Amino acid sequence: MLQFLKISVAVAGCLIAHFSARGTEMPQDTAYVRDTFCSNQLFLIGNQIFDPGNPSGTVVLPGASSNGSDSVIIVQLTFRQPVQFALHQNLCIEDTLWVNGTAYHAGFYLGQEIVANGAANGCDSIIDVQLSFTSSIFDYQAVICEGDTVFVNGTAYHTFHTQGEEVMPGGGAAGCDSIIRVNLTALPLPYFVLKDTLCPDDVLMFNGHRYDRNNRTGLEILEGAASSGCDSLLYLDLAFRDIRVYLGEDREIVKGDTVCIVPQYGLDPQILQWSPGPPCGDPACLTDCIQLLSNAQFSLKVIDVNGCVLTDEVEIFVSDKNRVFAPNIFSPDAPFPNNRFFLSADNGVSLIRRLLIADRWGEIMYDREDLQPDDPDSGWDGVWRGKIAQTGAYTFWADLERLDGTHFTKSGVFSFIR
Repeated sequence: MLQFLKISVAVAGCLIAHFSARGTEMPQDTAYVRDTFCSNQLFLIGNQIFDPGNPSGTVVLPGASSNGSDSVIIVQLTFRQPVQFALHQNLCIEDTLWVNGTAYHAGFYLGQEIVANGAANGCDSIIDVQLSFTSSIFDYQAVICEGDTVFVNGTAYHTFHTQGEEVMPGGGAAGCDSIIRVNLTALPLPYFVLKDTLCPDDVLMFNGHRYDRNNRTGLEILEGAASSGCDSLLYLDLAFRDIRVYLGEDREIVKGDTVCIVPQYGLDPQILQWSPGPPCGDPACLTDCIQLLSNAQFSLKVIDVNGCVLTDEVEIFVSDKNRVFAPNIFSPDAPFPNNRFFLSADNGVSLIRRLLIADRWGEIMYDREDLQPDDPDSGWDGVWRGKIAQTGAYTFWADLERLDGTHFTKSGVFSFIR
């Protein structure tokens, strides 16, 4: 700080006077100014400026003496140089050093500070600041796949957080903090859609997951399948052909009955495979009726134009409860064939081995063997011992033979009227 001082000098007894030898001249008053100042100070004495570059000289003040003569001031000054310090220090990159109220840091590390009156002698002090900084900054750059997560200093970095700066206190050289600048590149995952149409009963196993008619869509992750080494995404969108084959519901029939098997196709059949052999003469077997004497099961395998394979089966249960029909009343006066008592049966009955008719007292009125079912001519005409029997209730009993040779009996009561 430059200081400007003005000194007024009065010629008085403190000044040392010198007199000229010439008695006719007025004596001049002479004074001396000796002092020590700081180098930033300037002094005005009379009309002269004294500073470190002009520390001494003689100043004449015309007529300044009390007797009207000139005054002479002899100036001999000493200027002290400011106390100068060099501040050289190595700091951490994140540090800030305040010097004389000025902040020094990694972006501002050179300067000079003047501390007014900071020296012991009262002059200014000059501090030359020259700092150096230890950098512990590391750049972490990596390529990751979408969906991946990288942890840096406990912070998660991923597709939606690819950049950041992590500070690790005391992790660098000289105990400074370490700074990790994270910059990730996230590669998108390849995405594919698989559309296909399958047969109704087809099953597709993918990544251990089952896809069928009840589970047609799904997203699969193919680990490391992309050329970049990332996972690939595959979306499955499956359709199933609406085709069918139907042999009908399982059913129960009586032994000897005829059952018709009529396959219904909801496709264009190319190959038919029956198991056991086809229940009809035509391998196409569009419809057929068969007579069964025992339980049977038919299975049909159909292959259509697309190579789809469909199967269906039907089971026929055969019952031994053959149906036999007897009149509960008859009259010999009725028109034929209602004027006969005879037995009718379903197709499973091949022969009536014996037919007995008795009155209410147990007397046999009719006894015949080896009769054909549904034959009124071989039935009882109501005549016993050459006369029309008495009206009333009668009992019948029959031994019948099935197509397979097995026997069963049938009995009952009927009324004879006239």
